[in-house]
This record gives sequence, C-alpha cells and structure tokens, in this order.
Amino acid sequence: MQDAGAAAAAAAAAPPTPGIPLPDTGLPLSRRELKAGTRSSKADGKAPKGRKKKAKHTWLDRVLLAGVIVVGLALVGVGTGYAYVQYRFSQVTKVTVKHLKKAPVGQPFNVLLIGSDSRVGESAADAAHLGNQSDAGGQRSDVVKIVHIVPATGQVSVLSIPRDTVVTVAGDTSQIGKYNRINATYNVGPDQLVQTIEANFGIPIEHVVQINFEGFRGAVDAIGGIYLNFPYPAKDAYTGLNITQTGCQHVNGGYSLAVARSRHYEYFKDGYWQYDGTSDFGRIQRQNAFLKAVINQAEKQYSPLTLNAFIGSVVQGVTIDSTFTVSDLISLAQQFHTFASQSLATATLPTYNASSYEFGYLGSVLYVQEPQATQVITQFLGGPPEAALTPPPGPDGVVSTTTTSTYPTGNTLNTTGGSTPATLAPSATTTTVETDFDPTPC
Repeated sequence: MQDAGAAAAAAAAAPPTPGIPLPDTGLPLSRRELKAGTRSSKADGKAPKGRKKKAKHTWLDRVLLAGVIVVGLALVGVGTGYAYVQYRFSQVTKVTVKHLKKAPVGQPFNVLLIGSDSRVGESAADAAHLGNQSDAGGQRSDVVKIVHIVPATGQVSVLSIPRDTVVTVAGDTSQIGKYNRINATYNVGPDQLVQTIEANFGIPIEHVVQINFEGFRGAVDAIGGIYLNFPYPAKDAYTGLNITQTGCQHVNGGYSLAVARSRHYEYFKDGYWQYDGTSDFGRIQRQNAFLKAVINQAEKQYSPLTLNAFIGSVVQGVTIDSTFTVSDLISLAQQFHTFASQSLATATLPTYNASSYEFGYLGSVLYVQEPQATQVITQFLGGPPEAALTPPPGPDGVVSTTTTSTYPTGNTLNTTGGSTPATLAPSATTTTVETDFDPTPC
C-alpha cells in the first residue's frame, strides 16, 4: 500500500524563517478546535510554565503504561463507581479473535497493539492528508507492536514488527497468498494477524487492542496534546507534517498522527533538507517516542474533565478483543501504578532487504534476519519462544537462516527504556543509521 497524499510531495525546500511562531502542529483543525483556541507552541526548548512534575501516578498513567495504552483510561480511573465503568466498557467496540491464547492468572502475557489504516469515519480534512477509504483499499496494520507485560515484576516491553516483513500466511490464504507482508494479514481482521504472528515467531498473543486514525487523534487531543523535542525542523508531505522550529513544543492529535505515520520524514540540517532513508524503521522509532510522550502528558493532565473527554474519543476509535474484562483492566491499573515511562523497553524485529525473484511481485519488502530475530524475541519474552510452525521465508522462498544485513537491524531490549543495536553474528554487516534527527519526549 502506498502512502496517501503523494500529490502533496512538492513541499517547500526553503529553510524555515527563524522567529516565526510555530502554528500548532496538527492537521487542519475543526471549527470547534479553532473556536476553543487550542493552538500553542514552544520553540525555545523550555517546558511551558505550570508543567511541574508530579510524583503521583494517575490512573491514566497506570493503564497506558500497563501496555493496553489508550483503552484502559476509558474503563478505569474515572473515579465515579463500578456502574459507570461498566457503562463505558459496554460502549467500547469488541471483536472476537478465535486464536488468542490464555495465560495463567498472574503470569506474563502479550497484547497485540494494532494501528489500523482504516479511513472509516474520517473527516474531509483528514482525507486530504491521509487518503479516503477507496484509496486505502481495505485495511492494513500500519503499526504492529506486541506489548509484553510481566505482572510479578512490573515490567513492560514493546516489540515492533516492520509492516513490510514477509511472513508465511497462516489460516485462509485464498485472498493474499501463502506469502505476503505481515500488514496484509490484517485485511480481513485481527485473527489472521494473530495466527500469523504465533505461527511465524512462536509469540503467543493473549489480547488485541486496535486503534484507528480518529481514535488516535482524538485520544491525544483529549489529554491536551503531547510535547516533543524536535532537534531540527521537520516535514513529511505525505502525512502533512510541518515542524518549522526546533525545541520542545506542543503537538496536537493531528500532528501526533502525522509524526507516528511518517515514512518519508525530512529534516532541515546543515542548510538543506535531508531525507530519512530508514522508512519504516525510522517510523517505529518515532512511534516509540510518541508512546512515551503520551505517558508523560497523561500523568500531568489528570482531571475529571480531561478523563471525560478522553473517554468520549476512545470509545469511537478503539476496539478490544471480547475476552478483555473490566476486572482485567482494573487489575492492570493496580499492578502497574508505579511504572515510569523511562522504564518502557523497546525493540524492533531484526530484518534485512534483498532482491528476490521469488517474491518480486510484492515489491520492496523485508526478510526476517536469523538468528538475531530469535535472540531478540527470546530476550523480549524472557525465555525462548514457542516452536514456529511455519517460519517466515527468505528471499528464495526457503526458511530464513541468513545472517547478512543490508538494512538497519532490530534492537535489543534496554531496560532503561532506550535501545541499542542488535548483536550480530561475525559474518554480518550492518548499515549505521543516524537517528539524532528524530523527535524525543520532553
């Protein structure tokens, strides 16, 4: 699937003019947003006044950090009684996912977090940047992240799978074939994606959380936006991103979406616009920065009014699997109330690109890099994965065993919340990728 908005690619190449205030970073705002005067910015690198750090973690913080991200806030933390929680829970869309595993009570479990590119319900303004439903041609998983939660130790880790990774399709292959990109397996819903992850990588999935464009944008706006530090001016003509100044600044829901979806990221450095050639790898890094920024802002913006606004946005754009219960989410909130955003460990599944006669029909794709991928998954799960029933193929259609990389590799988990390059076999070669241009939470 190609990114929508390619016609807007002729963005201005001239450097930004210093001293011009940054218009709030977002897609075109609605009349209600304009009337409310929600636009603001900070370009001097300093945090806005009144944003003092609080030691107390809110219910919102607890649930976001527990790995179910957006959904939990809608269901717990409102402080108005169990009946109200049940009422809100009934409003959240549920989906039946047949092939979910069931972890023993109190044991580690995995939540598949899916960012859908479905355009259903989008506004005309968003369609100008994101494309419409006919452009999208169904739905794909723009974001595939697995959140590993360890209740006993309070650990939360996130493993990202690049959307262009070639996998062996599980279940019904009549629509998309035996081999395809992993994001294509979401076309008919989350169950085939769950099956494919379990069969290719041996990672059991116990729960699913889906969020679409509108849910993403509304949730960020409901907590007052987030704060990201941009070391350089940045833009992406395909998503509408246009950051004209540097420093720590306010980013609303529209621009948060533009950051998280950016695969054609450009930054102004040394007098000219430079292109981030890492594509989905760079986007994964920016998504992880976004998640941490959401956690930080949620902690600071707790109030009954904020929670109510958040609830209204979440129930419109989020879907959870039907096995989730109110008790599950309340329990997560209680167990993870001391979790800090800097402890969120992240990693990316190691992959590489290569020319392929066998899969030329798929275009430019990525192949799973072994044995590094198994090593990263083992560290992510805290133990070896289950046996892969149908491992992902290599470029020649056989099971991938290569150790040579011509593309940025994945990351090993770092318990301090950062990431470090994966340790490669002696015969492997890697491409060093500069990442100092990416925004970071502030």
